[in-house]
Amino acid sequence: MIYGEIITPTLRGIKEGFEAKYPGITMEFVYLSGAPLMNRIVSEQDAKRYLADVIVIDTPRMPLLQEKGYLTPYESVEQARYDKQWWSDPPNYWVRNHFYLGGIMYNTKSVAPADVPKTYFDILDPKWRGQIAIVSPVANELMFALYAGFVRDMGEEKAFKFFEGLAAQKPLVFGPGGIRVSQGVGTGEFPIGIGFVGHVYGVGREPGYNMAIALIDPIYAVGGPGFSVLKNAPHPNAARLAVDYMLSTPAQERIAQSGYRSNDPAVQGRREITEANISVAPVPTGAEAERLRSKLKQLFGS
Repeated sequence: MIYGEIITPTLRGIKEGFEAKYPGITMEFVYLSGAPLMNRIVSEQDAKRYLADVIVIDTPRMPLLQEKGYLTPYESVEQARYDKQWWSDPPNYWVRNHFYLGGIMYNTKSVAPADVPKTYFDILDPKWRGQIAIVSPVANELMFALYAGFVRDMGEEKAFKFFEGLAAQKPLVFGPGGIRVSQGVGTGEFPIGIGFVGHVYGVGREPGYNMAIALIDPIYAVGGPGFSVLKNAPHPNAARLAVDYMLSTPAQERIAQSGYRSNDPAVQGRREITEANISVAPVPTGAEAERLRSKLKQLFGS
């Protein structure tokens, strides 16, 4: 049993590959994101209700779970292939195996080619007022990571000006996960969305969906998960096999084809992603993180 923030279409492919490699072991998963996922893990572990074997969660959230004693170290046979910058500290608790990508997506039937945003500031055009869907800047780390990337790359004044302009556009805000934004863009409910652009290849495979990524320079890597075995996993050996498989090149190729950037050096991924300028957003901590978060709450509420 896996609890994680990888969307169901992507995990479906991982399940298929894992069960083909290990006949007789069934992989089940529960999709949750951000705070709801953390709350479920903490509440179950504290109540000694040991239901999950593996968790898949953005690595900045992992240390809290490690400090609480929920995780058990496991040195995967695949770990050494990854650069050590992606390992946990101390090692063997997780590997940040791929990145979520954040940016702008659009509905290809609602947005004319000439109107496709070429810069982030293009969506501040008055014609998009009330027509933009965004992942919650308060309930999800994506928008916070984008803000941190903007501050680093264009300075805090210009970064705040963009988010101030975005708030003035009266966007439709969804969260804590990003799936609702992607679904709405795919079906044409919203012409423009700011969210997890990898969903274009996962969610976007659904019948009747028409969506694409606005290839803006840069597209930000706004977080990325680790796979970790829970200390009281009901099926610890199967859990270790699952971590091995999810770090393997075949699984990472599936993940990369779903629009993520894999940290597996053997994986190329989709051409649009590999040719894009991918910038890893910083992860502010402490007082700096609180200060930046307060700016977003000032614009979008709590």
